[in-house]
Amino acid sequence: MLLSYLHLSIRTLLRYRSYALLNLLGLTMGLVCGILIFLLIRFQVRFDRYHSRIDRIYQVTTVLTADGAQYDPGTHQPVGNALRNDYAFLEQVATVEGKKNVLITAPAGKFNEEQTVCFSEPSYFRIFDYGWRSGTPETALSQPNTVVMTRRMAEKFFGTADPRGQRLRLNNDLDLQVTGVLENIPDYTDRRHEVFISYATLANHRGYVSGGYDNWQGFSSRSNCFVLLREGTSPATLEAAMPAFSRKYHKTATIGHPLVPFREMHFSERYGRGIHQGQLWALGLVGLFLVLTAVINFVNLATAQALRRAKEVGVRKVVGGTRLQLFWQFITETAVLTGCSAVTAVLLTELILPFLQRWSSHLRLPFPLFGTENPLADGLFWVFLGGIATVVTFLAGSYPGLVLAGFRPVQALKGRISGREVGGMPVRRSLVFAQFILTQLLIISTLVVIRQMHYFRTASVGFDTSAIRVLNIPDPVNAPIERLRNQLARIPGVEQVSFCGYPPASTFNSNSGHRFNNRPEEESWSANMKPVDAAYLTTFGLKLVAGKPFPAADSIRGFLVNETYVRRLGFRPADVIGKNLEAWGKQAPIYGVVKDWSNLSSKSEAQPVVLFSEAKSYYSCCLKLSPQHLSGSIAAVDRLWNETFPDYLLLPYFVDEQLAVFLITEEIILACTEVFAIIAIIIGCLGLYGLVGFMATQKTKEIGVRKVLGASVGQILLLFGREFALLIGAAFAIAAPLAGWLMSEWLKGYAHRVPVGPGLYLLAIGTTVVITALTVGYQSVRAARANPVRSLKSE
Repeated sequence: MLLSYLHLSIRTLLRYRSYALLNLLGLTMGLVCGILIFLLIRFQVRFDRYHSRIDRIYQVTTVLTADGAQYDPGTHQPVGNALRNDYAFLEQVATVEGKKNVLITAPAGKFNEEQTVCFSEPSYFRIFDYGWRSGTPETALSQPNTVVMTRRMAEKFFGTADPRGQRLRLNNDLDLQVTGVLENIPDYTDRRHEVFISYATLANHRGYVSGGYDNWQGFSSRSNCFVLLREGTSPATLEAAMPAFSRKYHKTATIGHPLVPFREMHFSERYGRGIHQGQLWALGLVGLFLVLTAVINFVNLATAQALRRAKEVGVRKVVGGTRLQLFWQFITETAVLTGCSAVTAVLLTELILPFLQRWSSHLRLPFPLFGTENPLADGLFWVFLGGIATVVTFLAGSYPGLVLAGFRPVQALKGRISGREVGGMPVRRSLVFAQFILTQLLIISTLVVIRQMHYFRTASVGFDTSAIRVLNIPDPVNAPIERLRNQLARIPGVEQVSFCGYPPASTFNSNSGHRFNNRPEEESWSANMKPVDAAYLTTFGLKLVAGKPFPAADSIRGFLVNETYVRRLGFRPADVIGKNLEAWGKQAPIYGVVKDWSNLSSKSEAQPVVLFSEAKSYYSCCLKLSPQHLSGSIAAVDRLWNETFPDYLLLPYFVDEQLAVFLITEEIILACTEVFAIIAIIIGCLGLYGLVGFMATQKTKEIGVRKVLGASVGQILLLFGREFALLIGAAFAIAAPLAGWLMSEWLKGYAHRVPVGPGLYLLAIGTTVVITALTVGYQSVRAARANPVRSLKSE
C-alpha cells in the first residue's frame, strides 16, 4: 500500500510540476532558515557544557560600585592566593593570566598568537576537563619556564614530531620547554587558550603580569580566577563570605568580587560574552515563524490546487477509494515534497555556511557532508531534521488532505465543487494575513537596523580615521623611538608620525584610579589612561577646547583630559587648567582639555580620558599617510620596520578597519534580518501567488458576467486590489506597533541611536504594496483580460 501511495504521489507531482516546484521552493527556504537557526542555537547553548564539574565551577569577577556598577570578568592578581588561603571549602582555586599578540618563535617559524597564550596554575586543569595526550597536570606546569599546548598548536610549532623536551621562545626574551600535549579543545568554548605557560614563570617575569604580581590596586580583564566548590558546599556559603573578603583586602566597600556560575558566563550581558540569551531565543522564534510561513504557503497552494483535482477525487471514490485512503495519499504527496525539501535544504545549508565563516569561524553543520566524518554520528541533528520534517508534513498536509478527501463524488465528477468546499476565502485570507504580519515585521526591523548601521558608519567618531596606519612596537623600553620617528618622517607620503599606547578608539583600554588637585582620596571613578606623544593630537585631529598641549617629553610632565573627565569633576574646562593631577604614580599639572571623542566605539558614550607622555608604554606607531602615495609609502614603511625589528613580526592595520570590528555584532544582526526578511518576502509571494490563483478560479464566472455587462480591465483589477489592500492594511496595523516596540527595545542598548519615525513605517508599507502588486499583477491581469465567452460557456 505504501509503495502504491508513493508511486501515485510521484506521478501526481510530476503532472502538476509548477505546483510542486512552488511548494518545493517555499518549504526548502523555510527549512534552510530552520536548520541554520537550529545549528546556531545548538552551538551556543553547548558552550563549555562539556566540563564534568561545571555545576561546581564559579568565576570570580570584579564590580566597581563607586560610580554606578561597572562589571568586569577579570580580578586582581592576588585574589586567587587569598581565596585559597582563607577558605577551606574551596576544593580548587586557579588563576589564569591571558596574553594578547604574543610572538612565539618555534622550529617551524615565527607566529603571532593573538589570544591563545596564557600563564596558568596547574590547578586550572583540576577544575576544567582537558584531555592529556602526554604529561600530567600535576607535573607538567609545576616548574618555571615550562609550557603545555594542544595538539593543534604542537603540530603548528613543531610538526608531527613529539614536542616534549623541545623549546620555544616567547617575545624573544623568554625560553620555554614543552612538558606536555593536550587534546584539541572544542569549538564551543569561551576559553580559547591553547598554550599554557606555568604560572611559576611569572615570579621572574613580572612584566608579563597585568597590574603587577601582587597588585591589589589594578586589575585586567585578562586575569581570571576560577574556583571549584567542594561537593556539598552551597554557593551561598562563598557568596556570603565575599563582602568580608573585599573589605579585608581592598579596605573599601566600593570594590566587590561577585561569583558567577561558569555555566552562565557565556550568556552574561554584564561581561559581554557571546550572544545574549534573549536574542538567541528571539532568533529561534523567527526561525519558527519562517517555517510556519512556509507551511501556510503550502496550505494556500494545495487548497488552491484542490479545485483542479476534484474530478480525480471523484473517480477514486467511485471505484472504491475510502476517505482515509485519500487522506493518506495526500499526506504521502506532502511527505515526498517535504523529504525532497529537507534534502535540498541540508545541501543548501552546507553551501551557505562557508559564506558565514567571516562572521563566526565556528558556525557550521555538525557534520561535513563532503568530508570524512560519519554523518550518522550526530544523532541530535537527525532527530531535529526528522522531527521538523514530520511536523511540517502533517501541518502542511492534513488540512488539504481532509478537504480533498471530503469531496462528494457526484459533485466532483460534475465539476460542481465550489470554493466554499475547499475552505473558502476566510481560511486563505487568515493564512495570507499572518504572512503579511510577519513579512512587515521583518521589513520594518530590517529598515531600522539598516538605518542604525548607516548612522554608525557615517557618524563622526570625533577624530580623524582616514589613511592612518598603525604599526606595533614590540619592545617600547628598548625601541629607538626618536630615530624611528625621524626615519619615518622622511618617507614620501608620511604626513604625520605619532607614538602612543593605542589609537583613540581601541579594543584594548587601560583604566586606572587618579587623584585631582591634591585631594585626600582618589576619585571614586576610574579613567581611561592613554600614553601618547606630543604629535598625537595633530595626527588624529583631536581638538583642544581649553588650555594647550603638554610639552614633548619621554615621561610624564603634564596631562590632558577630555570634556567628560571635567564634567565628572563638576568643573568647566577652564577651571581645571593648571590644577595638579596624580595618575600612574606621577603628579603633574593639567595643560589642556580635549574635545570628547568615542574612545571605546561609536555605540557608547565617551568615557573619562587622561592623556600623558610615557615613552616606555608606546606600543603603537600611528602614521598619517597621503592617499596619493599610499602603496609606495606602505612598502617603504614596512621595509624600515623590518630592518629596525628583524626578530619580530609586523602586525599593521588601518584605524578605520579596527573601528569596523566594533560593529561586527551589528553587521551579523543586519545580515540575518536582511536574509530572513528576503526569505519571508519570497515565501509570502508564493502564498500570494496561490491566493490570487484561487481567487481567479473562484471568480471566473463572476469576472465573465461583469465583462459582458461592460466592466473594464481596471474595474476587474479592483476586485483583486481591494482584497489585498484590506489584508495589507490590517496586517500593518498589528505589525507596525509590535515592530516599533521591539526595535525601540533593541535601540536602548546604544548610546547613539536613530529615531523610529513615520517615514520608516511609510517605506515599509510602500515596500509591501509594491511587492504585492508585482506578485499578483500577472495573474490578476490575465484573469481580467480572459475571454468572457470561455468563462461562461460551461453554463
